[in-house]
Amino acid sequence: MRSELGTSGGVSDVLSEPLYSRTEDGALDGDPLRLAAPAKRFSLERLALLLDGLPFEAEFPPECPWEGVVRHRPPLDLPPLGTSDESALREEFAAAVSRSLGDAESAVVLLSGGMDSWAVFVQAWEQTRREGRRLGAVVWNLRDQFGKATASLVHRQLRAVGISCDLHVLPAEWRALPEPRWSPLGPRHDYYTRLHQATVDHAHDIGATVVLSGQGGDEVLGAWNHLSASLARGRRWRDLRHYLAAFGRGDSVVEVAGEAAALAARRLPPQTSFQLYVATALRDVVNSGRPSVLTDVYRDSVAGWVEDWLAARFASFQEAGCDWATASLRDSIFPWAYDAHPLGAPIRQRSPFVDDRFVRYAFGLPPAARFRAEGPHPYPWYKALHLRLLPPALRPLLPEYKQSYSDAFRRYVLDVLPEGPLLVEELGLIKPMDRLDLERVHPRLPIVVRNVERWVAGALEAGAEPVAAR
Repeated sequence: MRSELGTSGGVSDVLSEPLYSRTEDGALDGDPLRLAAPAKRFSLERLALLLDGLPFEAEFPPECPWEGVVRHRPPLDLPPLGTSDESALREEFAAAVSRSLGDAESAVVLLSGGMDSWAVFVQAWEQTRREGRRLGAVVWNLRDQFGKATASLVHRQLRAVGISCDLHVLPAEWRALPEPRWSPLGPRHDYYTRLHQATVDHAHDIGATVVLSGQGGDEVLGAWNHLSASLARGRRWRDLRHYLAAFGRGDSVVEVAGEAAALAARRLPPQTSFQLYVATALRDVVNSGRPSVLTDVYRDSVAGWVEDWLAARFASFQEAGCDWATASLRDSIFPWAYDAHPLGAPIRQRSPFVDDRFVRYAFGLPPAARFRAEGPHPYPWYKALHLRLLPPALRPLLPEYKQSYSDAFRRYVLDVLPEGPLLVEELGLIKPMDRLDLERVHPRLPIVVRNVERWVAGALEAGAEPVAAR
């Protein structure tokens, strides 16, 4: 697989660089439009997957919108849980950071003040200083749910660890920032697209050739569901008690039932085990209960796609021995990890957490290593592995809660979608709805609709033809 996909700048591209395949002959290319030519036609059915059902709820990356072309996502050969040496975590992560930096003489880290981005920044700082390379940081100065500004937090953290670097703060004034250019790769699936473009522009201005981030830190290293059996086997009764109590605090009776069912899962018929797994672990994304914004024909199309996805997922569930812990970790990482970065950005983007070798290593770690109830605040308990990658001086200044930027996000939502009729309405993809209607369905929906709208507009300007549902 590595030889097929190649490397760029010393960096593995299995997960980091989108690759596309022509269904007619299997030809591979990084530009799907070259594979689609001369007939430039895009599928409204594939765009519908971004707007409804499981792929929307689970934030699946976009499917390739071009007719006759699919996203090439070769499966990773993942090891069984518990086969990786957890004492090698720092060494493995350092190697992933090195591969992510590649041969860049200058790099930028997108720093949020949280554990994921700090783990990347600390290791990248050590390596670039040792090798005489340049490293800067970019901060998006958003305010979290308690009104705390990201830039102030990062300044305090840098002082605490004694690091002085080129720190560029982007104010959250997105109206004045440029939109990213249209890309044939498909709609953007990030949300703060203008802030991301400003990050790319700054990187170019200082001569950086790669932007590093902590994308995927939670998904790849965090504690997920169905760790009870592993904690019990290790006789970590205190941790097990806190782990289960957290579900109670979250008023999640279904997840507690899921933890109990997981203990007996291997003794159940595979189909029954999978149905129970979906009903507990995936209940919110499979059956959200939200009204559809799609017109009937595209809603039915998405429903059919979900049925096919669940059938394929059942097959891989059986191959993994119907183990719920394995299934939960796999579903936290894939298919998201294949497109962890915004599509079409004109700069190399990397996260060491989504480096293919590191994903394999992390997948094989003992499940119980992911959780440790140390300290008074529950949030860091679920990031026990992250804490091993951070300097002790930083820990008192790390957020004790999951940062949320919901207020800033809502202001952004109300700004980004233009007033008036949309192309996606005129093409029959979605029902006529205004910004507030979309937000009532889901807070993310106005931005996702806007990303699809902008991509469709660019495709039509490029001379492409939309293909309606058959």
